[in-house]
Amino acid sequence: MEPGAWIIVFVVPSVLVVTLVVLYLRHRNQQMLHQERLTALEKETALPVASPRAPWSPRVYLLRGLIWSFSGAALVICLLGLTVSSHRPQSAESMMWSARNLSRILEIPLDQARQIVEKDRAAREQGMPATVALFGLIPLAVGLAYLVFYYTDESRKNRGADARPT
Repeated sequence: MEPGAWIIVFVVPSVLVVTLVVLYLRHRNQQMLHQERLTALEKETALPVASPRAPWSPRVYLLRGLIWSFSGAALVICLLGLTVSSHRPQSAESMMWSARNLSRILEIPLDQARQIVEKDRAAREQGMPATVALFGLIPLAVGLAYLVFYYTDESRKNRGADARPT
């Protein structure tokens, strides 16, 4: 199996399964809360108290920006590492084997067949292309957008000015 193929075969389905399980469990939790509220309304009892949400803060955007940015940077580095490790030069033995077969099939001299095989090897790289690492720029850009928003948000600046002692 190719080095990059195991990612597609094992990692992608695993991530999909984990995501689907989390979504299903969240849906079941919401269903149970809804059913509990309906039952309380039918019995005319007090509604169950919902768990309080954490207070909103502009720092949420800072956290999101940092998470997305570092995840994107890690993805770029990981994909570049996979690209570099998947590029393997063709061995001299396999090149000579290809040249000998080409020489026999096309009935040309062995030196000419070897030149054809070398040109073909130079034109065709083996392994994952480096452009795959550009996919990591997507979460990196989302994270940078969150960070730009955090640092340019006027409400955060105004809130900070109000909190300062005069």
